[in-house]
Amino acid sequence: MARKQIVILGGGTGGTMTANRLRRRFDSDEAEIHVVDRDDRHVYQPGLLFVPFGLAQLEEIVRPRRRQLRNGVIFHENEVEEVWTERDELLLDDGTVLSYDALVVASGVRL
Repeated sequence: MARKQIVILGGGTGGTMTANRLRRRFDSDEAEIHVVDRDDRHVYQPGLLFVPFGLAQLEEIVRPRRRQLRNGVIFHENEVEEVWTERDELLLDDGTVLSYDALVVASGVRL
């Protein structure tokens, strides 16, 4: 059986949880999992409530996205230029082309 290529667009809570659950479900020889996000800063948004009251500092609720991903998940800090659904490929802003068998869009929202 060929190794499946799974690409997740978005490294927020939804994308991270999906990637980590898939990594636990599939061995590395069964699936290659990629997460693409434009930056490496994950903000734990519920924690924002505590910042104005001095109950949390911003650096306590902002963490590198890479640190949230399980070993074996490949992180790309890039913008997505194009998605070619008819070819099951996407183009990143650095020229990288990722092929996929499954594409997960977990783009979330930005404040």
